[in-house]
Order: sequence, then C-alpha cells, then structure tokens
Amino acid sequence: MTVTIRNATSEADLKAAYALITALAAHEDSSHYLKITEAAFTEGALAQPPRFHVVVAEELGAILGVMTYTTRFHIWSGKDVLVLDDLYVAPTARGMGLGNKLLEAIGDIAKRRDLPVKWQVNTDNEGAIRLYKRIGADYSERGICFWRPENIA
Repeated sequence: MTVTIRNATSEADLKAAYALITALAAHEDSSHYLKITEAAFTEGALAQPPRFHVVVAEELGAILGVMTYTTRFHIWSGKDVLVLDDLYVAPTARGMGLGNKLLEAIGDIAKRRDLPVKWQVNTDNEGAIRLYKRIGADYSERGICFWRPENIA
C-alpha cells in the first residue's frame, strides 16, 4: 500500500473530497447541516488565499480520506490556531492508518508554524478519543481537543 498525503490542488481532488465530506455528514446523521455546495466548496478551497485547506489521502489515484482545516486567531492565546474541521476516511479504507497519516500531516503543519491544533469530537466516539489522547492531545469532556506543538511528535 502506497498512500500519498497531499494538499487537494484540482477540481477533481475537491470533487472527491466533497463526496467524502458528504459521506461524513451522512455518517453522523448531520446531512441537514451540510449547507455548502460542491461548487462553493471548490471555490473556497481554490480561492487566493484559500478560505480553508483540504488535505487528501490517496492510493492508486483514489482519494480515500480527507481533512479540512482553517487558521484563525485564538483570543485566549493571543496567536493563531489551526482548526481541524473535518477528518474522514472512507469505510472501505479504514484500518489502513489513513486517519493517523492525516493527523500527522496537520501535526507537521502545526509544528512548523509553532501553532496548536484545535478540534471537536463527538463525546461518544471513544475510539477517536483514545487515538487523540495517544497522540498527545488534551481532551476536555465537552469534546474539544487541543494539541499543543510541544506534544506533537
């Protein structure tokens, strides 16, 4: 298995990424909250500067995982923070370590920029919470994770 983790750079990449975001919304019974269209998703990711970033996990030309994130100013720390918005791996590709590889990618970005990563997780997603704790993220009972640069391997 040769998996490539890379930024989504084309409309084809973003079409596949959007399909995975749609699958994530369905998986979480949240499709009614997903308001962005594929066209708006593509436009936002390809804007200069991008409104958000899309990272994909690809094997043999097939995009099997997606991660989206933004950068925003964090009032309490007084500096920017990376906000991981979506992380999803297609059911057929689970168990291949793609989720870990996508997390490593945002960890690398955060480490280079000396920024923490913040995200939310459903409090009943015990497997994900165990993973996040294992990589060194702080987890609060409200489902908010905060991964400080010094804890990123």
